[in-house]
Amino acid sequence: MGETETPAAAVPDTHPTGFWFFFWGEFAERCSYYGMRAILPLYLTTQLKMPDDQAAEWYSYFKSACYLLPLLGGYLADRYFGRYWTIVGFSVPYVVGQFLIGVEDRVALVLALALLACGSGVIKPNISALMGQTYDRQRPGNTRLRANAFLWFYFSINVGSTLSMLALPIVRNHYGYRVAFLFPAGLMAAALLVFAAGKRYYATEPVGPPPPASPEERREEREVLANLFGIFGLLVFFWVVYEHNDSLWVFFARDHMDLTLPGWLGGGALAPDQFQFVNAALILVLVPLSQWFWPRVDPTGRRFPHTRKMLLGFLFTASAPAVMSAAGHLAADGARVSVGWILLAYLLLTVGEVLVYGTGLDLSYASAPARMKGLVTACFLLTNAAGNLINSRFAPLYGGRIAPGDFFAIDAAIGLAAAVAFYFVGRRFDRHPASAHPAT
Repeated sequence: MGETETPAAAVPDTHPTGFWFFFWGEFAERCSYYGMRAILPLYLTTQLKMPDDQAAEWYSYFKSACYLLPLLGGYLADRYFGRYWTIVGFSVPYVVGQFLIGVEDRVALVLALALLACGSGVIKPNISALMGQTYDRQRPGNTRLRANAFLWFYFSINVGSTLSMLALPIVRNHYGYRVAFLFPAGLMAAALLVFAAGKRYYATEPVGPPPPASPEERREEREVLANLFGIFGLLVFFWVVYEHNDSLWVFFARDHMDLTLPGWLGGGALAPDQFQFVNAALILVLVPLSQWFWPRVDPTGRRFPHTRKMLLGFLFTASAPAVMSAAGHLAADGARVSVGWILLAYLLLTVGEVLVYGTGLDLSYASAPARMKGLVTACFLLTNAAGNLINSRFAPLYGGRIAPGDFFAIDAAIGLAAAVAFYFVGRRFDRHPASAHPAT
């Protein structure tokens, strides 16, 4: 049977071999993606001479496309190609886009961003769904191990993004944007090779239209999806607030912050877009801490179910722009504020992200009907697309029509209102929990 199927009587309590190919492949791909994204906003404003509001609009549209195309990825994988071949096939335009983006021309930029959005978006739901399916087949019934794997998978994303967000601005400053963009291109090629090498360790995939559902199955699916989409609707507003950290916070740091680090952090200065690495670096600490903390505080998972953890995440996320709002008001008279403000904001934002994103990804996969796990995972990611689509209209108001302090205060209010609404939606979800859906 190899590692694609494991008899229930002999289920080990260790991660299957395929996990390591997922881990290191995702590490390289996310290192590539977030490295490119880290330097993209200032690339738009400096090399392509876009004003801040236009750069924020283009950047939001790009991120929205990256999280909209998972719908296409889930459909193609489920109906035609399977997750493995969909990932491999769309990795090729992804690599081409990474090589093309450094060409300083708007036509080349549009083509590069389209290829990158297609590659990243189509791959995104399929790699996590294939990993979940691998655990369901090779470690049946061990939901704790699968949830643990999703958190470590999330950890790999942030190992890669930490390194690239810290390194790419340095490479850019020394060698220019063209060379800096070649680094993510090489990493994406490496990600493709690592993932492809693990094929025999992944779950075998049924491809094609699912068998017709019984009336009882359809009723159950409608009920579960209705509950999930209440949560997904509020996640849109989480992303509206969260997604300003890698664009508007960068512009704020450039214009209103003394970029010198305090002595206890070694002194020196960072580039405005280099502070993004703080978010990813903190996740490297917070994910293992979360793995240690929750089993001790709540061994059964009943005191802090997924929805309660996500509610706490909403509250932490709302507090981050509140800190940035305070910094914005202090800088209103032209003074440059300390980097301590953005460091504190990133700490609060990252705690919120771990509680919302890491928890929500497992909740979505575990609650989804067996026939729709790829689609539901894609819909979870679609909430980010919707948030960025809103930001394509909202973010350009920053700085021009709305002063930074007031803009970030609006962000905080949006986050707090979403948290209040999530309290009621989460309680409703917990009263009608999803049944355990076996993998197909």
